[in-house]
Amino acid sequence: MMKLFAACFVLVFLVNVARVAECRKVAGGDVSTQRRHQHRHRHSPPPPPPKRSYKLFVFGDDFADNGNGPSDIGLGFGSRAWRFPFGMSDRQHDRKATGRYSDGLVQSDFLAKIMGHAESPPPYMSDNWDDGIDASGLNFAIGEAGALEVPSGVLKLGAQVQQLRDLVRDGLVDDRDFEESVALVAYSGNDYASATMDNLDDLVTKVSEELGNVVSQLLDLGVTKVLVNTVPPFGCSPWMARHNNYSSCDDDANVSSDRHNKATRDRLADEEDVMLLDVNSIITDLVAPKEGSALYSKQFTERLRPCCEADDDGDGGSYCGLDQHFYLCDHPEEFFFWDVIHPTHAGWRAVMQLLQGPIMAFLGISNLEHL
Repeated sequence: MMKLFAACFVLVFLVNVARVAECRKVAGGDVSTQRRHQHRHRHSPPPPPPKRSYKLFVFGDDFADNGNGPSDIGLGFGSRAWRFPFGMSDRQHDRKATGRYSDGLVQSDFLAKIMGHAESPPPYMSDNWDDGIDASGLNFAIGEAGALEVPSGVLKLGAQVQQLRDLVRDGLVDDRDFEESVALVAYSGNDYASATMDNLDDLVTKVSEELGNVVSQLLDLGVTKVLVNTVPPFGCSPWMARHNNYSSCDDDANVSSDRHNKATRDRLADEEDVMLLDVNSIITDLVAPKEGSALYSKQFTERLRPCCEADDDGDGGSYCGLDQHFYLCDHPEEFFFWDVIHPTHAGWRAVMQLLQGPIMAFLGISNLEHL
């Protein structure tokens, strides 16, 4: 499937490159005087079709949160995404922390770029929306969210959809907002943090069923298309790979990811307007490429080691963002992982570049945006 995705993306890219090259040739005067004279007597070519403008609604957790999480420094670990070194590579926001769990942008930002927006739509918590929502959409995702269980102060996925439903009830979102709309459900697997082999199958069933319910609710509200993440390979996160000195993934931990993704794929199989984004396979190929894979082997110098690492491996309460209690790499762009769980800006960019072709085909987008 990954080869098909990559082929789709390369084909779209080459077509656009060819068009650009043709335009440059004409603009550079590389056409004979006779042909220029003849061209004056032809009908002007029809204008390009208008660019589709999708409104984006984002739901999920750390992978998509762009500022819904609490910023109170007194909350410590829960507010770390608002403190240095988070945001240090984010030129778009003056290299300041914005509540994103990355050194820069996150998945929702790159999806928005594919759709023709500058970045993710605004976070829900940034305004009361008395005058209606932003033209680009709205982001409801919040760090540490889950499908079933969430920490205090965090909304699970169903409650995030309820926030959108409340806006519809209050007349701040109407049918026009859903006419050309896309929802991203960026679930990364927080419900499995304390899973055991004894309760895994039951948990997988409940989580995948709830994800299916969330998708159904979004479609019932009128959302045109829904994109749903597979969960990443849990065993390839630095949190697990550190047990192997960051040399390889933990295959046993990846069992949970595989079971969840199969169950979710089965649950959503009959949904016509839903696309499952195979984040799992792409991250696996980027951080644990098969031997001889030239496509992925040189993407990152560090594939499993985090750029920002607690000075006690996190076992003593330290974490990335806790003053003077973390180590920081010099070149985040060479690392796939930012901290023990989340990709860097460069990591997310690589993932979404590989998903761009399939997403464009699914949404009917013809204008290639260079991420």
